Amino acid sequence: MLAEGKAGPRVLLPGAQVEVRLDNSAALVTVDGHQRYQEQTYRQNMFSLTLAATSTGVAAGNIVAAAAAASTNFALFNPASSGKLLVLQKFGMGIISGTPGAGPLFHGFISNVPTATATGTIYNNYVTGASGSVARSYATAAGTTLTGGAAPSVLRIANFSSTNTAQASVGELNAIEIIDGDIIVPPGAGWLPLWGAAGTSLLNAYSISWEEIPV
Repeated sequence: MLAEGKAGPRVLLPGAQVEVRLDNSAALVTVDGHQRYQEQTYRQNMFSLTLAATSTGVAAGNIVAAAAAASTNFALFNPASSGKLLVLQKFGMGIISGTPGAGPLFHGFISNVPTATATGTIYNNYVTGASGSVARSYATAAGTTLTGGAAPSVLRIANFSSTNTAQASVGELNAIEIIDGDIIVPPGAGWLPLWGAAGTSLLNAYSISWEEIPV
């Protein structure tokens, strides 16, 4: 099949039907119509959960090799009956004070949803929009015990790593990771960040953003 095209930009009225656009070498020209996540945010399918600060150090449930039902500062779960997938988009972590344990931060998962009372507030990324999220959130400075949850497993390394260094020595330290959909939380499972070690008096903040789509 021969696809017709025309070189160079054009000024068009809405609804005009024209050939595809080519450059002077006959290569097909494509450009972004809008920002990457704009449409799903506009449709109010994008959500965020934030914990502004932990208060008593890294909870046991946010450390590699955590036991089942350990106390957890930050986690996101997808109820088994939600009918939606949680497609993770962006993860944030910022150090406030203290000394992190040496090594990387990890993305972890739990294979079932705990029975504990959810904490934290999920917001729609279309600001002032109704939340409407199907997710269950756990975001509490002091930590909450995820009763009935399985022990977390390590999925992969996140984009933050540190030596065992006091924050007074290294100054500002933060991490924003664009996950861009390569981690998906299906119904009946959960996601959480996992440190390699508790560190010393480490206080930090977390955030996670995701899109919800039908299964």
